[in-house]
This record gives sequence, C-alpha cells and structure tokens, in this order.
Amino acid sequence: MNKYFLPFLTFLFFATGCENSIRNESTDLDSFELQEFSSELSYDLGLSKSSTDAMNNSLDRHGKRGKYREPGFLWKVSAEMSDQLTDDEKAVLFEKMDEKDISIFGNGKRKGGNSGKKGNKQGSGIFKILSDDQKALYKSMMLSYKDKFKSLRSQVKDGAISKEDAKSQMRALKDAMQAEVDALLTDEQKAQIEQNKADRKAKQLAFRDSSKAVMIEVLSMSEEQVLAYDNAKQEAKDSASALFEQSKNGDIDRETLRASLKALFSERNIKLESIFDVRQLDIIKIHKALSLRMKKHRSSKGPNGKKGGRSKG
Repeated sequence: MNKYFLPFLTFLFFATGCENSIRNESTDLDSFELQEFSSELSYDLGLSKSSTDAMNNSLDRHGKRGKYREPGFLWKVSAEMSDQLTDDEKAVLFEKMDEKDISIFGNGKRKGGNSGKKGNKQGSGIFKILSDDQKALYKSMMLSYKDKFKSLRSQVKDGAISKEDAKSQMRALKDAMQAEVDALLTDEQKAQIEQNKADRKAKQLAFRDSSKAVMIEVLSMSEEQVLAYDNAKQEAKDSASALFEQSKNGDIDRETLRASLKALFSERNIKLESIFDVRQLDIIKIHKALSLRMKKHRSSKGPNGKKGGRSKG
C-alpha cells in the first residue's frame, strides 16, 4: 500500500501546484491599482472563480501596460462583464446605485457644489508659477481671506447676520480676493494661467470625445441613436443654462432653481433611457457602477495602495 501511496501524494501535490499556478497566472494583473480594484470588486460582489477570472481577463486585455487610464477603458470592460456576470452578481453590483437612486446618465450629486475644488485646483496652478517672494505674499493673503470667510460662516451660524447678507458679503470678499491676486501677478504669469486653463480644457474635451467614441462603438449605437442622444443632452444643457441665468438675474430663487433642475434632468434621463435597448442599458449601468467604484477606489488609495492618496485618470 505504501508503495502506491507516496507516488499518489507526489502526483496530487504536483497537480495542486499546477492548478494554483494557473489560477495565480489568470488573476495576476500588471497594475497594482487594477489588481486592488479587481480584488475589492470580486470580494464585494462575491464573484465565482469563473466570473473573477473572466473579469480579470477583461481588465488585463484592455488595461495592461497603463491602458486602463485611456478613455473608454471601462466601456470595453463593461460590455464584456454584461455577458459574464450572473443576474445575482449584477444585482449586488447595482445595489448601492438602486438604494441611492443614482441615475446611470448623470454625473452624480455634488455636495456643496464644485466651486471649492475648482478654487483649489486654480490656487495650486497659480502657486506653481509664483516667485518665492510672491509665494510668501500669496500664502499670507489666502490665510487672511480664509479667516474672513470663516468669520462670515460663524456669524450666520450664530444668527448675527442673515444668509442673504452673508452671501452678499461672501461675493464681495471673493471679488476683493481676486483683485488682490490679479495685482500680485505679472502680465506674463496671467497669460500663462490662461494658457494652462485652455490646455486643461482641450485635454478634457479630447478625453471626453474619445471616451464617447468608444461608448458608441461598444454599444453599437445607430446614427439615429447618436443623434437622439446628443439632442437630449444638448437640450437639457441649454435649459439648465437658462435656469442658471434666471437665478443669477434674481428672476427665480434658489429653491425654485433646485426643483427646476431636478425636474429637468429627470426628464432628460427618461429621454435618454428610451433611446437604448435592454442590453445597451445593461452595459451602461455596469459602466456607471464600475465608474463609481473606480472613483471611490482611487480617492482612497495612493499609488502604493496607501489610504489618503490620489490617483489621476
């Protein structure tokens, strides 16, 4: 009996080792970020081994050698996952979206607006082109206005001034701050800032257009669908601009603006949904879910997997 037992154990060990090697080879990705994203997604969704392997094959095929940062990457992966995932796995993927009623066509809710982020990016861009003397003055200026803004918010919280008065004073402070920044900059620096803005905008537009081209290809959209899609988005954009102009002129209050925008984009989303068939909508929803997860993953992980870092793309 021992005569056959040892060879059997050797064969079993060899077979198991080969199986593990094949499994590791099928799931290892050349990007730490993608590997982490894959592991989190597989764990959260409770994916089977076949679904995990299929997903990793898609991530590797479309994302290796840094291609995961190219426009349209997630569209390609989403199209394949639409066929690979089971209905139960998709239900888990969509769970948070469905709970929060997140539209598959929107950009998501922006808490507190995006003015703060724009200000930070702009401030960072300005700071890079300043001389050492200008940097010292700029830091002092920003700290001074930070205290002033903080004081206004405290006064509103304490009931010392009304929200309307605070808004008026806030606008005046922002104008004064911008005037001081302009006075600090040379003409060459101002020109450089404007050029940097134009370059960023051109890059964003190019990325958006390239991503849209991949979306059209992946979804096999007809010319009629593309036209209807573009018209629905443009109509909503024009209507939103008109509403913002009315608010700016004081023709409608802020609550009316919010309600009108909510109704406008709800109607737009219904129009957009009616353009696509069932399979196209499935791919679009998977893309939205993956985009949200990827964004969350990148905001919480640094380039070395450490929390608190940021990764662009």
